[in-house]
Amino acid sequence: MRELAIEPGDVDHVGFHVGQTFGDYSITAILGAGGMGRLFKVEHSLTKRTEAMKVLSAELATETQIKRFEREMHALARLSHSNIAALHNAIYSENQLVLLMEYLEGQTLESMFAAGRLELGVGVRYIKQILSALGYAHQQGVVHRDVTPANVIVTAGGEVKLTDFGLSKSYGDPLLSQCGEVLGSLPYLAPEQLKGATQPDRRSDLYSAGAILYEHLTGQKPFGANRRLAPVLTDSEGDPRPPSELNPSLSVEWDEIMRRALARDPVHRYQSAEEFLEAIAQLDQPTGEADLPLPQLRTLGIAIALFAGMVLAVVASPALNRFREVAPVTVPWRRLHIAPPDFATAMTPQPAKLAEVRQVKRAPRSTHTVASSSPPAPPDAIQPVESDAAAPDAADPPPATPAKRGFWSKFNVFKKK
Repeated sequence: MRELAIEPGDVDHVGFHVGQTFGDYSITAILGAGGMGRLFKVEHSLTKRTEAMKVLSAELATETQIKRFEREMHALARLSHSNIAALHNAIYSENQLVLLMEYLEGQTLESMFAAGRLELGVGVRYIKQILSALGYAHQQGVVHRDVTPANVIVTAGGEVKLTDFGLSKSYGDPLLSQCGEVLGSLPYLAPEQLKGATQPDRRSDLYSAGAILYEHLTGQKPFGANRRLAPVLTDSEGDPRPPSELNPSLSVEWDEIMRRALARDPVHRYQSAEEFLEAIAQLDQPTGEADLPLPQLRTLGIAIALFAGMVLAVVASPALNRFREVAPVTVPWRRLHIAPPDFATAMTPQPAKLAEVRQVKRAPRSTHTVASSSPPAPPDAIQPVESDAAAPDAADPPPATPAKRGFWSKFNVFKKK
């Protein structure tokens, strides 16, 4: 809320001034003024909580204004929602009606629109919160009847607060407007409100929320800033241009949402805030945007970035090398030979015998024969020779024949042929 530039000691028309003590509250600033009184910033002396104090002088206010002030008090007393400004207390003292309400630090949606276009996803999140507040109020039997960007405050944390229930109407309440009196802001009012409908309808609030959404999408009010009342009363007012024509970056699905939200006949509109929300959620789902305030989204993005950095640091760490896959060692095929079992080893020529065969092949031929009493050896048997010096006259043995392949050698597929 914007504080007015009023110095301490300045007195307003209902007798309150900055620096004054009112019960357990001390007035610290003036936040605003209007036809139904003034809004002050106060601080509770015990809890030190900052609150907003709305004051209406019963002596200066008309009977209709007093009724509307009391209506706002009764409506807020039955509403408790995170997107609705909360009522803390109500006091009637010295012909003055005092409402002590939640103090909100932020700016109105009206001032945000005037400063420039909002990002699409950000503005859509604000509209969703407005619809959430309206859906709750409608369930409690309260119709706001003045849903405008000026009555929507966005806090520093991106939370929407719906305020100013002075024109709200509960089901069964009598109409407090005079003949020809327009209640609310003309660019955002539903046609039935401008025509002076006697029965409140939740669909009128949804029309106003749709007008705010249209302004967010296109940067323009549905029927311009200077909407004329006569075409509305005579049913000659045309339909607003499709948003995709004014903003080519928008999908045509937004055109259908706006066509239904701003339908002149309430029967053709969304029948509840939940239905309106569902239509927006289906269109907004592909963007993957969560319904979180901006600070929470920033925090989530920072957390994801930190986690990604930690993963990259661990992957690049030298300590991780011992867990990496080791390249296979290239081994010659001969070394892959499997050792034969013991029973097959006996049938395989031993290296010593092979050496003796080679020595026999190299032995010189001799013409001397030596008689032997031993039976003759078979032709394929191999006679070991100790040395050339030990048997110089030994007979020249028959030519050596290749040894038979052992049992295991037949199956040695890796042995070089």
